[in-house]
Amino acid sequence: MRTLRLLTVSALVAGLGVVAVAAPAQAATVTYQADLATAFPNPERGYHNRYEIINDPAVNDYVNAATIPGFNPDLLDRTFARARANGNTLVHSYVHLDKYRTQALPQALLDNLASGLAAVRAAGMKIVLRPAYTWDGYVSVDEAQILAHIGQLNAVITANADVVLHLETGYLGAWGEWHTGGLTNPSSVEEAPARYRIMKRIADTTPASMPLAMRYPIYIKEVVDPTSCVVPGGCTLTQAQKDRIGFHNDCFLADYNDMGTYDNPSWMGWYYIEQKKQWMYDLATLAGHNKMVGGETCGADGYNDAACVNAQSEMQKLNFTEINEDYAAVNTDKWKAAQLAAGGNDPAETCFTRIKRKLGYRLRLVDATFPTTVAPGGGLTFTAHLNNDGWSGIVKSRPVHLVLDNGTNRYNLPLTGIDPRSWLAGPSTVTANVTVPGGAVAGSYRLALWLPDPTAALQSRPEYSVRLANTGTWDAAKGYNVLASAVSVGSCSGDCAAPSVPNGLTVSGVTNTSVSLSWSAATDNVGVTGYQVFRNGTLVGSPSGTSFTDTGRSPGQTYQYQVRAVDAAGNVSGPSATVSATTTGCSGDCTAPGAPVLSSSGKTDTSVSLSWSGSTDNVGVTGYEVFRGSTLVGSPTGTSYTDNGLAASTAYSYSVRARDAAGNRSVASNTVTVTTDATPPAPTGLVLDNFDGTPAYPATAQNDLGKWTGANCFLDGGGSGMVTGGALSLRYNNCGWFGSDVGVDLSSRTYLVLRVKGAAGGEQNHFNLGLGGATKLFADFTLDGGAHPVITTSFQDIRIPMAANGINRNSPSQLAMGFWYGGNSTVTIDHISFQ
Repeated sequence: MRTLRLLTVSALVAGLGVVAVAAPAQAATVTYQADLATAFPNPERGYHNRYEIINDPAVNDYVNAATIPGFNPDLLDRTFARARANGNTLVHSYVHLDKYRTQALPQALLDNLASGLAAVRAAGMKIVLRPAYTWDGYVSVDEAQILAHIGQLNAVITANADVVLHLETGYLGAWGEWHTGGLTNPSSVEEAPARYRIMKRIADTTPASMPLAMRYPIYIKEVVDPTSCVVPGGCTLTQAQKDRIGFHNDCFLADYNDMGTYDNPSWMGWYYIEQKKQWMYDLATLAGHNKMVGGETCGADGYNDAACVNAQSEMQKLNFTEINEDYAAVNTDKWKAAQLAAGGNDPAETCFTRIKRKLGYRLRLVDATFPTTVAPGGGLTFTAHLNNDGWSGIVKSRPVHLVLDNGTNRYNLPLTGIDPRSWLAGPSTVTANVTVPGGAVAGSYRLALWLPDPTAALQSRPEYSVRLANTGTWDAAKGYNVLASAVSVGSCSGDCAAPSVPNGLTVSGVTNTSVSLSWSAATDNVGVTGYQVFRNGTLVGSPSGTSFTDTGRSPGQTYQYQVRAVDAAGNVSGPSATVSATTTGCSGDCTAPGAPVLSSSGKTDTSVSLSWSGSTDNVGVTGYEVFRGSTLVGSPTGTSYTDNGLAASTAYSYSVRARDAAGNRSVASNTVTVTTDATPPAPTGLVLDNFDGTPAYPATAQNDLGKWTGANCFLDGGGSGMVTGGALSLRYNNCGWFGSDVGVDLSSRTYLVLRVKGAAGGEQNHFNLGLGGATKLFADFTLDGGAHPVITTSFQDIRIPMAANGINRNSPSQLAMGFWYGGNSTVTIDHISFQ
């Protein structure tokens, strides 16, 4: 737990916590009711949804990519309706540069990007951007061309920086993730200067307030804290620029290494996984503020436990601010299914909801002390105690104001010197003084705390202001947090006493679309004229009597209500107790999909392939759940699945359920029982690996030649694939890499032999294979007689003549396989040998 911080400034809050006003006349200390459960939206934090912000097909080849994994059917919706309906304030988009690897970016692309960013602004959202030269596969672009594109793009991004939360540094390699491409070898000291220059150009051509997120910790160290500077001309990033460089974890919880995030080597030396994780846990600016940390999960969930322990622990230690809600379902479905018990300040809720609440900052006012009467031109001393229940502090600086507002006159009192980025997770205390304007009109005012966007053009937009996690304080129309309903400015003439707090607030009735409330009348020295009714902290009605019906609600939803009393002078009481009401009926889509009809489409000694008829639904089926017995083993979006890692000659029973976007599940399909094949025969020749458990794969990281071997990005075994029954099953979804060092002379050998099969057949088009300087799509290798490899659903020995395919047998180096060609299946390798 962080220690209590005490900050003193000559303005106000130095940690949103205690608010104190100079103490003229009476000083009041108000304790505020916490909202510990509501997952309400706040700017610059939370889940994000994926869109294609550039929607012109003439400059973006991906505008029709809704069927490609990682893209969404509504990818071109510039109203971002789905994101807003989900309660999110962030969207994400790639800037696809595939067409322009050797030329300048056309003005049409830059204009389309600008219009997309204008749409983000119109929708009240912010965006995360990533430029990339390919969706997948190897790509290499000349450094000079990259630097020129950075200048072009960042001119547009800078002009629209008010709605860009941060920039993922992108450009290099597959998906702009700094792997599988030119300049992406972390062991190459020769490539390091180019990487540095690219980061320097990005930093130089974007605003000083814009965070920059890099994919790998080893590259962050290479740029921010190298063991030595290897850049001709020097390492010239300023400290302020280094402070902007944060972390984008692109395969969060895929396995212990987050699918290669923490286990890459470096020219700077060898660093253990735990060291690199600690670098990211300690990531902070020179002033001690949190840096931007975001990312997404990927198609593997090896370190994402069903109880959601690791997700919470890692997000807390990494100070996570944002993450992709759309990818990957294998992880987000786990979070939605995990039911967490209440503990500390956290209520009982799903893991998905807890993450939604705690990503980034969640500022809660504990109490505040301020005077009930202030004089024009006089001081106002304000002390506040605040707690940040989120996992990070605010990352980007924004102003803090006290506000005096009576509906006619409003005075914004800036708290100069207050930096809300210092309000890290845990408690903070603030003491400050502001001066009330000398010309302030006497009367009764609301006192509020306002944290608007730093951009002047967005300060009138309440959706860009920070809401505190308290009930009855948020004014959604004004975008500020009300601390007191009646503070007198100047000498009070007339009625200055607020009514009593209404008692006895109860729910008198509910329907599918309404909630009826009633309460006891408040008292006042002159007379109560009406009441204010708040739903989830937002004013929704101003009845004159002691009852109110809130209409237009959604069925099956829970709402929180409070009431305040008002008198003729505008004095407002404190809030009543909070009551909760749940409308009747079902919310949204309540119809389950139809049941699938299941069959087996193939089997091996270690896998079973399944397929089923597509289910129907009144809205639409979004995916399926595959059960082996009573255990959930997969959540595919399509109508097929391969269960890997099974024992040979063993019977397994399967069933499938369909699900829709609302979470409705169908009844189970018919049950299918399949017996796996027997174990295949042992290999001959020089065996690279037969996956018989000696040495154990991947634990020992050694093949049968005693050399290094490993893999990442596969869907089983924490990314490494899974060995069962003496064979390696590599289940993939357009992502996977397997490598095994050879390091011996093969000049006496003629053939590379793979005993292999596929779950569906035809997988030879899904991956490449590299050995001895030759890398080809597996289907493009030439066999004896001129034929080409074809993978079937049964094991077969595929014998590749090495010399005829340009493989250097004297120096074979490493055998590597890359699954980046759009495929989604399983390849099972019984053994690899040389004969």
